[in-house]
Amino acid sequence: MNTTMDTKVIKIRTFLVFCTAFFIAMGCIFLVNKDQEKREKLKAAYAAETTVSKVEAQLNKYLTESELMEKLIEERTEITDTEFSELSRLMQDENQVISAHELAKDGCISQVYPFEENKEAIGLDMLKDPERKAAANLAKDSGEYTLAGPYELVQGGVGALLFDPIYIEDSSGEEQFWGFSILVIDWDKFITQTELSKLEDAGYSYQIWKKVLNTDKKVVLAQCEKPKEKDTLEVACKVPNDTWYFEIVPVNGWITWLQKGFMILISLAIAALLAEGYLQIVLRRNKERVHEEELERAVEEARKASEAKSRFLFNMSHDIRTPMNAIIGFTTLAVSNIDDQKRVRDYLGKILSSSNHLLSLINDILDMSRIESGKIHLEETEVSLSDVLHDLKT
Repeated sequence: MNTTMDTKVIKIRTFLVFCTAFFIAMGCIFLVNKDQEKREKLKAAYAAETTVSKVEAQLNKYLTESELMEKLIEERTEITDTEFSELSRLMQDENQVISAHELAKDGCISQVYPFEENKEAIGLDMLKDPERKAAANLAKDSGEYTLAGPYELVQGGVGALLFDPIYIEDSSGEEQFWGFSILVIDWDKFITQTELSKLEDAGYSYQIWKKVLNTDKKVVLAQCEKPKEKDTLEVACKVPNDTWYFEIVPVNGWITWLQKGFMILISLAIAALLAEGYLQIVLRRNKERVHEEELERAVEEARKASEAKSRFLFNMSHDIRTPMNAIIGFTTLAVSNIDDQKRVRDYLGKILSSSNHLLSLINDILDMSRIESGKIHLEETEVSLSDVLHDLKT
């Protein structure tokens, strides 16, 4: 077995387990976060639509106040400056969101209240003015009130114009366009009244905009102090004769950086735990496998040693028998020929030679015994090793 290669493979596989677990954990947490993002976007869309509904409600409130003016004109066709000023004064709201009331017969401003602050607007033709004609003609043709602007007003300041078209019956009973009742709205005060600041208090960045009629030019109606431009939710909100686009996003994002960091840490922790668990299991199995192979090698070596010892003992017993037989035989011959000194001397020499050979064999046996001293008995070794291997395999 190549132990170095095994270690390298284990490291690679552990790294792959870590990466796989990390991406799976990230995927699961991502799905959870996507669900959270979806809920947050639903809340933001609701906040946007609720805000636009407040805007519509506020506009309808102002429009309702001007209905009396519209009814008088429908009944009498004309209204004196005194009557107009008195009615306009009565319709003035306490917060002074409506900065001016205007009547535009045939589209051209003929009466305005308060007069001194807004007299510069007298004579302005709404149906022909480059900035105002698109909204004015739309209100005239549709018969619905239309909010235009905000504009730089000719009398100074910034305001939006609420065109309320007025129609009267002619002698034949058909409705004819008379002109407009126009409310000039102080845009900053109007935005304050719609409580858009509460969106910032709730942690939202927002921008409300619309397209200039018949063009793609973007006009910002309202926005927070530092509107975000990335990853915003765009909600299209219908208002009379127009569409407002509400871009909204939490200041800290749909998923906060803290949540994103926590997501990565959780994924890393899960991946690390799984990789560590995998590594421990693999290392334990690898250790058991290495130990098993070592035991198998030990058993094989013991078996070979046993065979070698058996062969050694067999050969040794044969080798010992040969000099012993020689010693016994020559000793018998020497005793039988004790008077023949020459033969006895020859026999004794051969006995000495055989004795030396026997001594050499005995020394070899003693050396073998010293080598094996301290080791367990061969048969016991084989039995215990076999038991261990059997236990590991089961």
